[in-house]
Amino acid sequence: FALLMAAARRVPELDAWVKAGHWQAPVGPALFGGDVHGKTLGILGLGNIGAAIARRGRFGFGMEVLYSGNSRKPALEAELGARYCAQDELLGAADFVVLVVPLSERTRHLIGRRELALMKPDAILVNVARGPVVDEPALVEALQNRQIRAAGLDVYEREPLRESPLFALPNVVTLPHVGSATHETRRAMAELALDNLERALLG
Repeated sequence: FALLMAAARRVPELDAWVKAGHWQAPVGPALFGGDVHGKTLGILGLGNIGAAIARRGRFGFGMEVLYSGNSRKPALEAELGARYCAQDELLGAADFVVLVVPLSERTRHLIGRRELALMKPDAILVNVARGPVVDEPALVEALQNRQIRAAGLDVYEREPLRESPLFALPNVVTLPHVGSATHETRRAMAELALDNLERALLG
């Protein structure tokens, strides 16, 4: 959700702009971002992580939630008012498209030129799944041509990412695969691993 908001409100771009000494007058329309509140959140892969993102969007920002995946989630539909739809319909309707699918042969390059062309010109793509879920050269092209507004990325086709045409684009937020990189989360992950080990040893 941090990536979604940072891309929508152009946080890294404006941070660099201020630090470069360009803030000499009130910010004009050329530097405006877009609202998050009340917009449509499309999630590809409404598992545990996708559902957590959906809850933040629905209850924190009053967003309409669309989702697509292998199966319907009636309980989440009831909880979130979420609507199940085909992937192409979701891509055409969502203001924010968040990818939370596992990587498989079926999901490799799930988002390519055709799919990016279906998205709204002011839509934002967020990938927190796996890098190869997105055709990266196609995404670079879409961002360069302003075919979509922006992207927020925590994963890439090649990691670690030392150089990339993505770095030259102001409308992309790039993080170094840090979705779980907090002290609290890593501690919880270690404790879960130890708990599982203990349970296995105890039969």
